[in-house]
Amino acid sequence: MHDLSKNERRLVELVFQHPGIARVELAALVDLTGASVTRLVSGLLDSGILEETVRRDGARGQPRKLLSLRRDRFSAAGFYTLSDRVEAVMMNLAGEVLAQRSIPWKDLSAAALVDVIGGTTAGFLDAIAPDAQTFLGVGLGLPGNFGTARDHLAAHEVFPLLDGRAVREALRDRTDWDIYLENDGTAAALGEYLFGGHGVETMFLLHVGYGLGGGAVLDGRPYRGAHGNACLPGALFPYGRPRPTLQDFEAAMGITGRRYAAELRDGRLSPDDAARADAWIARAAEQLEQAVRIVTGLFDPERIVLGGALPAAVLDRLGRALSEREIEGPSRGLSVAPVAATTLGDLNGPIGAASIPFFERFFPGSSPARAARHAE
Repeated sequence: MHDLSKNERRLVELVFQHPGIARVELAALVDLTGASVTRLVSGLLDSGILEETVRRDGARGQPRKLLSLRRDRFSAAGFYTLSDRVEAVMMNLAGEVLAQRSIPWKDLSAAALVDVIGGTTAGFLDAIAPDAQTFLGVGLGLPGNFGTARDHLAAHEVFPLLDGRAVREALRDRTDWDIYLENDGTAAALGEYLFGGHGVETMFLLHVGYGLGGGAVLDGRPYRGAHGNACLPGALFPYGRPRPTLQDFEAAMGITGRRYAAELRDGRLSPDDAARADAWIARAAEQLEQAVRIVTGLFDPERIVLGGALPAAVLDRLGRALSEREIEGPSRGLSVAPVAATTLGDLNGPIGAASIPFFERFFPGSSPARAARHAE
């Protein structure tokens, strides 16, 4: 499949947002002539990206031809790293999770991560009949910051073996698929934008993981900043003090990983554990008030979403606690943006990572040259 032009990407985005749109309606939404839209749509139909159906409504004249994306034709894999495992999904552009796996890992090295990606992706492709799919590649959400050349990762201290150029060096010899790297907060924001069902063009995601990160989608475009490190509100909460993070929650609960995820979801915690969880959520909600206020003042989003590595049950409760608080707006006469937990549950991390290839191949505002390794 060829790399899409800017105008082709814009049309794909509009059809994604307005499934079943007619060509004349599509032309009205873009600054292009009808002839240009017809030419571009014809190319997208020939490429198998769009499909056109005929609707006959009984009226006189020509039947309406309606455009839709062939969402079930395209697939991508996404990988999200935690300290004890890698969460992975294969999904299609319709937002359907076709396969998922949770893969334990111990040495946390770049080589081990790349082995997990290779083996798991190959297994996914074998399981979902790849002849019926167009596989677009692999997205990897990484917990860290990028250097000025984007080939250097300042990994979170939990992942010292991913630091520097280790990930890109380990990926260098992979020739199977395109693999796209992204900050985990930005990846999660893309997942919510494409598949979260929020129906907004401008949103901010607070990523509660190894630290407090974030990601912004502004007018349908991810805002990465100059080096891919924008949207990091964690500086509001100094190290050495209680912070609204996964590590802090685990320290409060005396657990690691998501051992209590089912108990949290179903309300089956012991009284002591329930009291600890309640206290942590109340404190974290109070802390996050400041982040919500500042994010509203800086980005004016239509919605702020809570996502990341916390169990979805905790994110849900934290989102409700924040939405119930009377948070002062960022300036006179302004209210804070509404806050809600991710709609993607415990898979919000890997779904966000899988969103990267879709966005890079089909949507405006992408930067396709950022693929860590291009298929030959």
